[in-house]
Amino acid sequence: MLERRDGSDEGFVAHFRDKHDGQMPIWALTEVMEMEHLARLYRGLHQQYAEEIARSFAVPTKTLMVSWLASLNYMRQVAAHQARLFNRKLQYAPGRPKKGQLPLLDHLRDEATAKGVFGTYNTLAVIAYLLRSIEDDPGWCRWLVDLIEEFPSSHALSPASMGVPEDWAEFELWSRS
Repeated sequence: MLERRDGSDEGFVAHFRDKHDGQMPIWALTEVMEMEHLARLYRGLHQQYAEEIARSFAVPTKTLMVSWLASLNYMRQVAAHQARLFNRKLQYAPGRPKKGQLPLLDHLRDEATAKGVFGTYNTLAVIAYLLRSIEDDPGWCRWLVDLIEEFPSSHALSPASMGVPEDWAEFELWSRS
């Protein structure tokens, strides 16, 4: 994390370097941290504080949030290196909540296949779920539905090859009633 601080050209970082001997409060340091560092920081938080953060995103447990952050970080790394995501089997699949715990994500438990558990779709569903907790605009969900529906399918590549269930775009998760 020190490399991020020392290599940053952000004005607020320069302020702390120049005026405070490089000492930065955690709230400022998190602005320049990579997602991997944020996930590690969250994983190390005291249970009470981690669960308070999880609840603010409507996630019931720290364990589930840790799993989701690991999956999001992995997907971000793959995308950042411009690697294929469409039909990739994710190394870190997001944890699936128990049936009834998060009704919008109950359909993730319906699949027992490797693509249904480790496919890209599950992480996309987690992103859609988390976005609902921080914004009221369903724009990203609509954009993703359109993108996947417009993607040219073949026998080797189809929405199913990334773990997308049938009639997924009709699920409440992907629409705003």
